[in-house]
Amino acid sequence: MKPLGLQEQLFLLTVENIYVSMKKTFDSYTKAKVLKAFLKDSLSHRQIEKDILDIPYLARGGGFVAMEILHSYNIKKEKKGILKNKSIDELYEIKDKKFNRGLDLLIELDSSYEESEKYFNSFSEIDNNIITDRISQVKARVFQDKLRRIVLSNYYCKCAFCEIDKEDLLICSHIKPWAISIEDRLKATNAICLCVLHDKLFDKGYFGLDSSYNIVFSKKADLTIKRILEPLKFRKPIRSQPSLEFLNYHLKEICLIE
Repeated sequence: MKPLGLQEQLFLLTVENIYVSMKKTFDSYTKAKVLKAFLKDSLSHRQIEKDILDIPYLARGGGFVAMEILHSYNIKKEKKGILKNKSIDELYEIKDKKFNRGLDLLIELDSSYEESEKYFNSFSEIDNNIITDRISQVKARVFQDKLRRIVLSNYYCKCAFCEIDKEDLLICSHIKPWAISIEDRLKATNAICLCVLHDKLFDKGYFGLDSSYNIVFSKKADLTIKRILEPLKFRKPIRSQPSLEFLNYHLKEICLIE
């Protein structure tokens, strides 16, 4: 392979510095997924960055951010895939405080996955205390991600108003905002699958839906926005249609339509 030129080396170094500085912004849930990908799934640093951290896959080099996250838990290359042959209990015997904190995150991630599957598969009312502002970041994100998968599936992984079907452009958009009502956060009837554009317009109150699921414009919507949205029809999900109660709340409180 041809050696890297000076400009290429400087470019890679710049990219490395940018993304290493970003690692501090990753939450506990993301870090737990990185640990799982390395210790259980044996993914490379570069693959972890592409699949989990959403960092561009460089043709050469890369992997710096994933490596930094792993190193913060004293996880080096010799531990790659170690959970394929050893249990977490066995690894606790290493008695490394930083490494053990990483194992604690993994246990929390696994238990949260199991709990979310149990609740969402029960088709019953979800315990209102499951997701509160006081629970761990890992558990909250696991439940949010599970709700997202359910909502996207209900809408055939397509925006309810247009044909966009790329998952990275789709949002599990809450009708009654997440911050307003804890007890309604995990209800599929309080969410709609929208593309990033329609999500932003809906979230900012440029339009809402009436009891017949027709678009209703607020005073904020100008002619340009109306021209974009007027031809569109709401595509109903295969299950868990948006609650009329939540839609009415959105019209009154977000769109300010009486």
